Amino acid sequence: MASDQENSQDANAPDDTSEKEITRGITIMKSIIRDRDKAVTYNVNWNADNQLIGSNAAKLASYIGTLVQEEWVAFVAQRRDENFKKVSATNRERASNPTYAYKKGCLGYARLEEKILDETKSDATSLPPHVLWKEARVGKDGTVRDDVQHIYDECETLSQSISTAEDQENRSVLSRALNVPEYPGRVRGKGHGCTPTSLYKNPRRRNPSNQEVMETLQALQAQVLQLQKDNERYRCMEKCSSQLKETSEKASINCQNKFPEGISSCQLYLSSPTYRLVGKGKVHNTSGDLLHHRPLPDGHLKVSVDVVLDKDALLPIPDIVSETTLLRDAIGSFVAWPLDLIFIDDETPTKPASKDKGILRHNESVASQKEVFAQGSQQLSQKIDMATAGAIRLLDMEEDIFGYSCTETIGKEDLEHIFRHQELGVGVIHTYIRFLYDNFMRGNDQLSNRFRFVSSSLVNKALICREPDSCREYLVKRFTASSTNNLYLWPYNSGCHWLLLAIDPLKEVVYFLNSIDGEWTNYPDMKQLVDTSIKVFRSQRQARVPRTKSSNITWIKVQCPLQRNGIDCGYFVMRFMREIINMNQIEIPITYFDEYKCAHYTRLQLEQIKEELCQYFIEKRLISI
Repeated sequence: MASDQENSQDANAPDDTSEKEITRGITIMKSIIRDRDKAVTYNVNWNADNQLIGSNAAKLASYIGTLVQEEWVAFVAQRRDENFKKVSATNRERASNPTYAYKKGCLGYARLEEKILDETKSDATSLPPHVLWKEARVGKDGTVRDDVQHIYDECETLSQSISTAEDQENRSVLSRALNVPEYPGRVRGKGHGCTPTSLYKNPRRRNPSNQEVMETLQALQAQVLQLQKDNERYRCMEKCSSQLKETSEKASINCQNKFPEGISSCQLYLSSPTYRLVGKGKVHNTSGDLLHHRPLPDGHLKVSVDVVLDKDALLPIPDIVSETTLLRDAIGSFVAWPLDLIFIDDETPTKPASKDKGILRHNESVASQKEVFAQGSQQLSQKIDMATAGAIRLLDMEEDIFGYSCTETIGKEDLEHIFRHQELGVGVIHTYIRFLYDNFMRGNDQLSNRFRFVSSSLVNKALICREPDSCREYLVKRFTASSTNNLYLWPYNSGCHWLLLAIDPLKEVVYFLNSIDGEWTNYPDMKQLVDTSIKVFRSQRQARVPRTKSSNITWIKVQCPLQRNGIDCGYFVMRFMREIINMNQIEIPITYFDEYKCAHYTRLQLEQIKEELCQYFIEKRLISI
């Protein structure tokens, strides 16, 4: 019995000689572990797109890619899934016969880019995706297939007409040329590791914390309460103001119910929150007149805004198309204005004159209000006599000046702005451009072929926001008007400030002259319009530019004379144009011309511009003296 039990125990005992199952452990690279124990370090490099490059790139990528046993088991289970097998088979079949085969083996886009930059000894940190895509499909013999070259050429054309913002918001240039969708989280033609965020340097969005959300809600609640209080206060003030106007003497406000037909100079008022003068312009009282292709609201007239006196004034009816709400953003454009808040110049609301004050200040001659600066302007201001109250004069602008024939309106208030040294409107700036054309460029083929002008009426801040396509088409049309090298002078009004742009579209250089020492980055809409117009012009003339310059337009801030007050900007712009044409140079030095270099213009230098304007008014019989 004992012998049988011993035999039974021996049969149940484990067999030490049987082979044990070896399970897979953590996958490691022994060479790296040994070097780590010896304090040996490896240097790795990253390119501008956050991709591994250099001699140790492959080793680090392999080390990062090591898998633990649990991850390997999950991976195997996923690979055995029927849905995964179907997707894998579809992708395998598609990848087996690609339309544009990749011919660089295991090199990868990142190391291919590094190789190209090293061979060309370029200072660039990265290459465009379509350039890498083409180079990755060049065989050992160096030949490029026709279909690959065609895609590359189409990418070059698209890159000159599509901005970087459009590229990153929609589809890349390469995806557009290939006509394929762009997958999220990757950039076609850049390889593993490159994402849209790293390529376009977009800041990462961070979800706000609960505390930040609560603080934002509290701030919004406080703003709502403040707005409710302000609205209630404004209602009370408006009610009191209306009662005061009804009970006041009729002479205090001479309100017109009828306006003369045609175009008349006017002053613009607002009644809320207080009754006040906010700007000046011209009222267009013509039958069947439309505002931006739409009928005018009842009780309103079409008004062009020339000068803004209240920088914070709101428009009575905001422009829905351009989302313009402030009056200062509507300079040079048309808006709808209530009838009861429009007053012809000589019919402006004034208080009755007291017996001890004599005549109204508004009805005095311009010369009696200000000592005039020179003989010509003094003669003009003393004898100024418009044909009728609020009348205007028309000045024909030839097609050679702005690229189209038009008529500029000059009102009495335009002259008063000059005599009283006030902020200037578009009409005065355009009149001085006509003076420069008549006295410097007419009959002088060299100057007339070298310098051209851009209309501030067709391209201004309001139109750039409302109709950017028409502004771009006008600029491109101006650029294509001549095949020679030209410098286009564009007086730009940003709302309450004049500055000058001198554009050389062939060399793709923009000279920025600002008399308040501001940067062009303060005017993003204007800069984007100029850059886009130059790129479209480049594409139309089929110009070839270096890859590093394909998306860059050179902007140069000129160290021009600076103004010392808030109203001289228009006079500075006119003098800038005069000096540029007088120097007869397309290239403007960064430190400005030595002949005119100074920190500030003197009063006499500005009066010279005003004297020339006055003499030109007399010459063109814009007024009677």
